[in-house]
Amino acid sequence: MGTPVLILGDSGAGKTYSLRNVQPDNTILLQCIPKLLPFRSTGWKLHGKVLGDGTRQHGNIFRFDDWNRIGELITRFGTHPTKRVLIIDDFQVVMQHENMMRAYQTGFQKFTEMADHVWQLITAATLLPDDFRVYFLCHTEESDGKVRMKTIGKMLNEKLTPEGYFSIVLRCIKKDGKHVFLIKGDDHDTAKAPPDMFPALTEMDNDLHAVDTAITEFMTDL
Repeated sequence: MGTPVLILGDSGAGKTYSLRNVQPDNTILLQCIPKLLPFRSTGWKLHGKVLGDGTRQHGNIFRFDDWNRIGELITRFGTHPTKRVLIIDDFQVVMQHENMMRAYQTGFQKFTEMADHVWQLITAATLLPDDFRVYFLCHTEESDGKVRMKTIGKMLNEKLTPEGYFSIVLRCIKKDGKHVFLIKGDDHDTAKAPPDMFPALTEMDNDLHAVDTAITEFMTDL
């Protein structure tokens, strides 16, 4: 079973910056919104970029937001000979852009369908081989007194509770001028992780590579 991980945080909280130590050779990054990486790295290359000789670059950064194409990418990722980490940044855009494209459709059925699309993508991540990890990076919102994953409204929240499909939910916050991952929240937060994965920690430096190492070591111990 693949391991889906939900990374939550407001804009500027350090979600994408947490990728700074991730190994590009082992990773595929899907950008649902095209943007510059907030750190220097020579290992990331845009897939499909037209080079000077007219050929297209084979890279590890993809850019699209269609849920169908994302599902296909997750499935293909599961057959990759070397890469084991897929990062989707920012995942909530998949819902937001589909909602805008269907803005003139009437009725409630479209909300059920959009919830189903998100559920299908999370489920696809769990169906990957055991050593594959998929990180869903998402913005946050406050709903019913809880900080949770941003969706497109209360109606979709009632159709789907995304956090319930993840065993690991980390939240990016700023504390004392530093970016950290909140590992364990209170009753007003959805952050969670298996207790033995980050023993005695309620927060840590927002280093996704360190998180990925802890996850792989924990899964090996099972």
